[in-house]
This record gives sequence, C-alpha cells and structure tokens, in this order.
Amino acid sequence: MSIISVIPWVFGFIGLAVGGLVSDWVFKKFAGKGILFSRKIVLVICLFISAVCIGIAGLVTTIPSAVTLVALSVFFLYLTGAIYWAIIQDVVDKHNVGSVGGFMHFLANIAGIIGPTLTGYIVQTSGTFTIAFLLAGGLAIIASLAVIRYVQPINHKIKI
Repeated sequence: MSIISVIPWVFGFIGLAVGGLVSDWVFKKFAGKGILFSRKIVLVICLFISAVCIGIAGLVTTIPSAVTLVALSVFFLYLTGAIYWAIIQDVVDKHNVGSVGGFMHFLANIAGIIGPTLTGYIVQTSGTFTIAFLLAGGLAIIASLAVIRYVQPINHKIKI
C-alpha cells in the first residue's frame, strides 16, 4: 500500500515540473489572445479535468482504477501550481503581489486544514468516501468557473 500511495504524488511532481512549460506552450499557441488568456485556459481546463477525475474516483470500485483516477487528478491539479503565482503577477499591482500571494496561500492553507477535517467527518457520518470525493470534485468545478468569471486584469492601481 505504501508504494501505491506514492503514485499520485509522483504524478503531482511531474505535473508541477511541467506546468510552467504547458502555460508557455499555450501562450505561444494563442499569442494573439494574451498572457492572461493562456494562464486562465490552462488553469480552467486542468482544474476541470482534475475535478472530474477525483469525482469519478469516489465512484469506482477497484484499487487500480481509483489510484489511476487520483493520480490523474493530482497531475492535472499540480499542472496549475505555477499558474497561481503567474496570474497574481499578471493581474495585481506590482506593489501588492507579495500581500495578495501571501493571502492566497493563507486561504489555501486554511483549506488544507478544513478539507481533511471535513472529509473525516463525512466518512465517519456516511461510512464512505464517495461523498467526500464528489464534494472535492464539485468544489474544483466551482473554482474553475470562478477563475473564468473573476480573474480579470486590474486596470487601476489599488494600494494596500
């Protein structure tokens, strides 16, 4: 089991390592659409694929299919790792990049506390991981839709 549990994180390592390359490739492919478009398209597509994979992982009944789906979910989620910092630098005034980046990672760490706690509660209450996996997938879909809607260039300077 210890070897199997490493597989998704190896995929995550690969995704994190190539995420910036993918973003650069998309930017070159769609150069006329702008840098923010290339970052958003990678972020939205990868979050959506990750969401679908993790949601389905909660429904499958075999270990190989669950590990494969979780590994794919982690891979696509980690492909977005470099994008978060890049988007901050693209849309936030240069004097606020550190503050916004710190706050964003504060929220991510809060999610890292709430997620396992909520998952444990859901599993204890329902007796299955299915609801927790579907919830994770649903939240990732909401996140990808939020990126489409709310990540926009800031045309005015705001001082914090």
